Amino acid sequence: MAELVQAPQEIVRVWVEGHTGKQVAVIDNQLGRVGGKVAVSFTNLMELRFVATFASAGVGLREIRKIMDEVKQTLEHPHPFATHTIFKTDGKKIVAEIAQRNGVSIYDLRTKNFEMLAVVMKSLKDDVAYDPQGDAISWRPRPKIAPNVIVHPHFSFGRPVLKDSRIPTATLAQSAKVEGSAAFVADIFDVPERQVREAIRFEQELRKAA
Repeated sequence: MAELVQAPQEIVRVWVEGHTGKQVAVIDNQLGRVGGKVAVSFTNLMELRFVATFASAGVGLREIRKIMDEVKQTLEHPHPFATHTIFKTDGKKIVAEIAQRNGVSIYDLRTKNFEMLAVVMKSLKDDVAYDPQGDAISWRPRPKIAPNVIVHPHFSFGRPVLKDSRIPTATLAQSAKVEGSAAFVADIFDVPERQVREAIRFEQELRKAA
């Protein structure tokens, strides 16, 4: 989860669960803890992408929480940051105006001037597939290095998988490590060798982010 949104594990835990006496959770966790571990739904994962984007630009958690809560009320949706609505002209305008009212002048998140610049919003939108109702249904976490790897709540319990075969990337990467050959693993699982290598690159990238 933390690796997928490219944020430290302990920080993401605070976003999800809060910190007793110090911080209130930023998102409304739909799952809570499962087997003693923090678990999040796919919808929450989509929200965490936005939290990570704001946080990486230096926006404080208090401001992020206020922005997200007010956007929910304004758009009358419990999880608007997991919908296509947030990327429409009105949606972007609403987020920018609400952010400004909360002391965050959103200019360019990449240069830390805080604005939902077109390139930032486009990358967040284009990497996600939406259903006809506008709700997020799948996500490509690393489209540049692994365009065939997706996260889908109905496949492999939400773990990253290859889009067509639905084989978990961790399974392919581990198999390649054991067998010592991506080509051999490709034959075993009946998938293109380039996709096995994609899965390996993806898992290596996740480890770097851990």
